[in-house]
Amino acid sequence: MKILVVDDSKTIRMLIAECVTAMGHEVIEAVTGMEALSCVQENRVDLALMDVQMPGIDGFETTRQIRDIKDDDWFPIIFLSSKTDDDAYTRGILAGGDAYLNKPIQPLRLQLQITAMERIYAMRMKLHAAHQQLLQTQEALLRANEELKKLSLYDQLSGLANRRHFDETMTREFNLARRNKKPLSLIICDIDFFKRYNDAYGHQGGDNCLGNIAQLLAGVVKRPTDLVCRYGGEEFTIILPGTDLAGVKVIAEKLRDAIWQGNIPHEASTIADRITLSLGTATYTGQHQCVDELLKVADDALYRAKEQGRNRVESA
Repeated sequence: MKILVVDDSKTIRMLIAECVTAMGHEVIEAVTGMEALSCVQENRVDLALMDVQMPGIDGFETTRQIRDIKDDDWFPIIFLSSKTDDDAYTRGILAGGDAYLNKPIQPLRLQLQITAMERIYAMRMKLHAAHQQLLQTQEALLRANEELKKLSLYDQLSGLANRRHFDETMTREFNLARRNKKPLSLIICDIDFFKRYNDAYGHQGGDNCLGNIAQLLAGVVKRPTDLVCRYGGEEFTIILPGTDLAGVKVIAEKLRDAIWQGNIPHEASTIADRITLSLGTATYTGQHQCVDELLKVADDALYRAKEQGRNRVESA
């Protein structure tokens, strides 16, 4: 233990230090109450042996201030005093002390008192270890919960938001747009001839392609309020809160061009030598009654983009 000895008598401090070090403990010495307060603030203290009568603030007041500044870290304080009357004992306990040793100090009684306090110290260390273990367990649970949340809301292949994340976000943003009378735009896009791509390049090649497409789409949509999702298979969706019809057309065209400029080879495509994207857009401005209606309108626009030659944007 680290034991603080507070006494204005050098002789008493030397006697106590000799007893304490013989028991294998470390000693910190203070001559006054103010020095004791500084020691407590600057050091980890496990036990204090406190003289009652000292120059400046006495042992009772020093103890009260120690309890105030260390209200989150309890350690025993034993008073050293030649006064053994009930009034002095009462004042000491009420000030925050835990025991009394009479002066002159008897080394055997001092060592036995410290031995008794060692049991408290050992329990305190066990409680501290248990508390630290609890904190570590809580941190591990928080990390695990964050990971589970990520797994539940993000697609593992592409790293984009998954269908569940899309559904939750779309419902929330639709309700906000309706309440605040703000526009909300949606893009649904599909990789052209992706089945043929899988047949030509294999499923691993298809997975790599999906990952590359995801990065290209995310590179275009950068506002923190927007959300790019892998909707399923080779289909992606983009939620654009506060974006009107003209704005969504611009973004959709940027997305189409980003995939084109990505120049991912697709020898099995019948419209280009590379991967292309067909996109359908829809914008809520108060006319749609629910999310499903807006989704259907965007999906219909995507269908028209495919019907009219693919690698193009069609808007509702």
